[in-house]
Amino acid sequence: MVATAAMAGGVVKFGVNEIRSGAFKSNGDRTIWGIEAAVKEANDAGGLLGKKIELVVMDNQMKGEIAVRNVKRMVLEDKCEVIIQGSSSGVGGAIAQTMPRYKKIYLDTNAEAMGITGENFTPYTFRTCMNAGMHVKALAHYFAKKGYKKVFLINQDYSWGHDVAKYYKMFIEKLAPGTKVVGSEFHKVFNKDFGPYISKIQASGADYVISGNWGTDLTQLIVQSRSLGMNLPIGCTFLDDDGVGAVAGDAAIGCVQANMYLLGVNNPRAKEFEDTFHKNSGGKWPSFVIMEAYLGTKMYIEAVKKAGSFDTDKVIKAFEGLSYTGPVGNMTMRKEDHQNQTPAVVGVVKGKTKYYPFAYPTPEMVLPAKDVSLTLEESGWKPYKGK
Repeated sequence: MVATAAMAGGVVKFGVNEIRSGAFKSNGDRTIWGIEAAVKEANDAGGLLGKKIELVVMDNQMKGEIAVRNVKRMVLEDKCEVIIQGSSSGVGGAIAQTMPRYKKIYLDTNAEAMGITGENFTPYTFRTCMNAGMHVKALAHYFAKKGYKKVFLINQDYSWGHDVAKYYKMFIEKLAPGTKVVGSEFHKVFNKDFGPYISKIQASGADYVISGNWGTDLTQLIVQSRSLGMNLPIGCTFLDDDGVGAVAGDAAIGCVQANMYLLGVNNPRAKEFEDTFHKNSGGKWPSFVIMEAYLGTKMYIEAVKKAGSFDTDKVIKAFEGLSYTGPVGNMTMRKEDHQNQTPAVVGVVKGKTKYYPFAYPTPEMVLPAKDVSLTLEESGWKPYKGK
């Protein structure tokens, strides 16, 4: 009765502009699960500023032009106050560049290409996940401590993949001087045959591999590499995807994963985070983009509460500098580039865990935000000039 009374003031709509079809649909599904969990918690607690949150979900088919059309409808027809997206930096970049036209916030929960909050920054974009540089800097910390000296880079041929290669090379050379990049390859998205690339890796003499691949491109790389006798550790950015793990199975054992959170961190706050999410989400675990979308949506909700308004300018001011306590420590939305400064967790796939009936990463290292943060200069940030 209290919740009903609190939400008597009507509804507020969040637009979810995600992949709902095709080979990468599972990413979109999981992003939506995380958003739904955060929204359910808010609505169960009485809504947001007295209004019930409703989601308007549209399929962008992993195409930027469709995503931009979706934004127009969501803002002008559905009256959405925020546009949330995460699957694909190519799509995210297109959404980010159209938001100044509509003067609504784009909440980037998963898309990590540097340009989104870097050279193409706009004040309407807030990224709550790590960016590519932060993500691979965490991996560089791990492999630097292992003492490996030869790395092969293999990535998808678009903005995200190129960022992974560029920034891993930058940070591994700083953290482990003398490390040699013995090969770097880019392949088309949704590649089905990694055989030729695996042959190059094997011939290179690499000690390990780094890949920012996600979805089917990651499962194909892992499974095919093992079937062809390439058993090197693969450092990954999206191996905490339970959809990937279910397909890769034991082939993923020995691979390394980094993210802003991994299931199984041994501290009371992390355990509470997992258990609460598991209960409120109907039995799902906060992994991969589920976790990122959940935490990102929670941060946006906190910014609206702090602003005391849905007015975009007021929410922007409230979001800048916002601090939020996550499962492994404090996160802060950097004022200048709207890039979340977050701790990172690195884990290794050793076998099954309590979370899933297949091999999954086990946390080994927690890095504070300062260790994975990039300066504005390193991020390629440029002030917004307006349009």
